[in-house]
Amino acid sequence: MATDIEIVEPDDLAYAAFSANFTDYNAAHSTWNAQSFSCVIRDGSRIVAGGRGIVNMGALEIRGLWLDPGLRGLGVGARLLAAIEDEARARGARRAMLFTFSWQAEGFYRRMGYTEFSRFRFPDGPERIDMQKEL
Repeated sequence: MATDIEIVEPDDLAYAAFSANFTDYNAAHSTWNAQSFSCVIRDGSRIVAGGRGIVNMGALEIRGLWLDPGLRGLGVGARLLAAIEDEARARGARRAMLFTFSWQAEGFYRRMGYTEFSRFRFPDGPERIDMQKEL
């Protein structure tokens, strides 16, 4: 068996090749059954807002909530987040989690009922804030 380590960049294809093994291992050791979906808002054919939800083991993980700058401050983000949470509830999720960075939307998520459960400070100063909410 080969044991030489190779650095691969860009690594999208390499990561896809080895990370596919995680699903079978995780499913054998838990109730793993990840289901992903996206909620989007379009202006014609262009997506102007969107967010991804991943429901797994009774929880929702929110990934990549984004709004076009012209839609911010109009309640669109709250509607989009609520739609993701509603879809996750319909799929059996009872708790939600997400992470945001200190320059992003921590205040927004707090207003939406999320609370911090972990904070990581990067050596260069910014922070990653992990948050959760009961659904």
